[in-house]
Order: sequence, then structure tokens, then C-alpha cells
Amino acid sequence: MKDRKVKKFFSNLSRMAVLSFLISIIICSSMVGVVIVNKERSEALQQEQFILEKSLRIQEALSRLFFRTEILAALIRQGNGYIEDFDAIAALIVDDPSISNILIAPDGIVTSVFSTHDDVSSMIGHNFFDESSGNIEAIKALEMGELVMAGPFMAVQGHMILAGRLPVFLDTERTNLWGLVSVTLRFPEALDNAELSRLRIQGYEYELWRINPDTGERQILDSNIQDASADARYVEERIQFLNANWHLRLLTTRSWYNYPEVIILIIAGFFVSLLVLFIAQNNFRLKQTRAELDILAKTDPLTGVYNRRYFADIVQTDIKRSNRFNEKCYIILIDADHFKNVNDTYGHLTGDKVLIELARRMKEIIRPYDLLARYGGEEFIIYMPNSNQDGIAAATERLRLRICEHSFKFADANLDISASFGVAVIDDSIEKAIKNADDALYKAKEEGRNRVVFYRA
Repeated sequence: MKDRKVKKFFSNLSRMAVLSFLISIIICSSMVGVVIVNKERSEALQQEQFILEKSLRIQEALSRLFFRTEILAALIRQGNGYIEDFDAIAALIVDDPSISNILIAPDGIVTSVFSTHDDVSSMIGHNFFDESSGNIEAIKALEMGELVMAGPFMAVQGHMILAGRLPVFLDTERTNLWGLVSVTLRFPEALDNAELSRLRIQGYEYELWRINPDTGERQILDSNIQDASADARYVEERIQFLNANWHLRLLTTRSWYNYPEVIILIIAGFFVSLLVLFIAQNNFRLKQTRAELDILAKTDPLTGVYNRRYFADIVQTDIKRSNRFNEKCYIILIDADHFKNVNDTYGHLTGDKVLIELARRMKEIIRPYDLLARYGGEEFIIYMPNSNQDGIAAATERLRLRICEHSFKFADANLDISASFGVAVIDDSIEKAIKNADDALYKAKEEGRNRVVFYRA
């Protein structure tokens, strides 16, 4: 039952209602599109802002931690190559849990190591200036005379580390080499102050990578990517810190359907479009009802020709125009002959069919600007403006022949119908002309029916 009602509703929709609905959908879709585009642009700008901020935070976090090498170097220069009570001083320097250890290496050989996490006694005696594979960054620091970062790589203790190697000179001319100091950081804990972990809460995933200097291949240093699609929008920023070239990639995990304002706008747009559809359909029905009432006010519901009242109003107006141009206008009354016998013999339904066919045949003959109306019962009336007696005689004869020459064939009857015609010119008033035409029609009936009679005073 509900399906039938729905189908009936959609089948009765007007073209204007459907068009209004589609236009509303298009407008709302365009608005949603604009909101999505603006939101995407805003997100892209925010993404650029985040990646710049995080890149600076990474550099800041590493700089702050590796600054301990500068502190050690300054203490060594102040003590002219000697640090008294290294462990006590180191305990003050190691104030961050991400620092794995710090050490000093006069002439490149490790003499003291401090760590709050690991057993680092095995590092004592290690020579950083020995040109072995594990000392590449230490040799590079010596050659460059500045801090160099190594890693991240796996430490013997089983976790990833970053190491900062700084050569120490006892003179300002940097000719009197004392040795090397180093700070080792746990990775990725060293980046905790950059707060990369908060990116997921903000709707982003990240990937920190570099080209591995040993293998030449892309190496992911840190990442929180879990469910980002292959076509996810991302931005990338290069991070240059000391001798390292890292890359931070930031991917958004949010799509247009994740924005609540877009969903709200889509829902609102759909309901607005439905409202437009119902309003347009109601307006259509209202216009349709008005049109039907207008037709009912002007036409005979059975035959579809004008009714008597509307006929009188139109003719009354047109007569004034005709009088200004001295045009002759005529009234023709038509009455179906022996119509009562049709009703009595075949019933009123057949009689109605005869009247409908009678009106149809007459409409085929009259001119477009002539007026045909049902005058009452089986009587019809025609107003023919701008004519003369010969023209009216020929027109009425064609009407008579069109009615009587062919039988009225119906499923329940095959009838020979004729009609009588009374014609009068409009001289003074429409009422007088109708009376004169009625007198002529009465005379046509008396003279044997199926004929045209003109009124003669």
C-alpha cells in the first residue's frame, strides 16, 4: 500500500516541481562543493603550518639535547684539558631521560662515560680517531672541526640512538686538538619535545625518513602511519640539522565526509530540496486547480464547449468591437431533432454521447474566432462575427450536412441524427438576437426540421 502511494506521488509530480528540485539539489551541491574546497584549502594551509612547526620543533629538540656537547667542550677548555669529578658534573648535565650517555675522549680515546640507563663500561678505551667503520662521523667531525651527528643506528644495548661527536680544541685558532666529547640520545625519545605523537589527535599521520648514507636507500626513521590511503593528501618538509638531511612527511587522515559542517550542509540541502519539491508541487496543483476551475467556469462539463454564461460575456464584449468597425454579426441556435426519442429509447448515457459528438462535429466546421456554446439541453448556440448573410448561409449549411450526412455510431446504437438551425443578425442587443434566432429555430421545427431558417422581421 505504501509502495503504491509512493509510486503515485512520483508519477503525479509536475515537471516544474522536478526541475525545481533538481535546481535546488544542484545549488546545494555547489554550496557543499564550495565548502569542501574552502575546507580543503584551509586544511592544506593548516597542514603546511603544522609541518613547518614540527620541523622547527625537531631541530629545536635536537639542538637543545646536543648542546650538552658544547657544555662539555667549554668545561674542558676552562680546565685546560681536565674535568674534575666528571661523574658529578655529568649527572648535572644529563637532565633529560632521552639522553643515553655522555663521554669524554682525550686524543679520541674514551676515558670517562656517564649513563643513567645502560652499562657503558665496555666503551672505556674506545678510540674514535681509529678509521674504522663505526667512527665515520667522529672522523668527519675532526675533519670539519664542528659537531657532527651520527645515526640513528642500533646501539649494542639494543635500542636506537643518535650520537653527537664534537672535537675540542684548547686554543681559539683551533690548532691545539684536545680530543672528542660525545652525547648519545635515545631515538625516537629525543623527539618527544616535538610532540609528533599529538599529530594523530589533530587528524594527521607522519613519516620521518632519510636516505641512508651507507646503503643509499630510503630509510624510515619514525612513523605513526596506520590507515592512510595511497592517495592521501600530504606535504613534505626537508629538515637540515648539522650534517643530517631528514624529511618529514605529513598526511591528513580526514576526508570531506569527516567535516561535520559538510554533513550538516548536505542533510540541510537535501531537506531544503525536498521542501522546494513539495512547495513547487503544491503550487503546480494550485495552478492546476485554478485552471480546472477556470475551465469549469467557462465550459460545459459534458461537451467541452463554452457554457451559456461565458458565451454571453464574450459576445457582449465582442459586439462593441464589431459595432466600431461596422461588422455584421450573427447568432445561430441549433437544436438536435427528436433528441427526446434518443434519451427515451437508448438512455441518457447514449444521449450524452450524441451531444458530445454533435459538439465535436460543429467545432470542426466553425472558424477559429467563432464561438460555440451549449445553450441548454440539446440546444447549442454559435456566434459568428464579421460575416454576411451569404457567408452565414453557407456556413450553417455545412454544419447541417456535417451533422446529418453520417450516422452517430456507438457500441450500443447506430443513430441518424439531424438538427434544425435558427439564424438572426445582431442589430440592437444580444438578447434580442437570441430571441429572434429562437423564433427562426421554432419555424424550422414547424417546417419539418433538419433545415436552416433565417429570422425575418
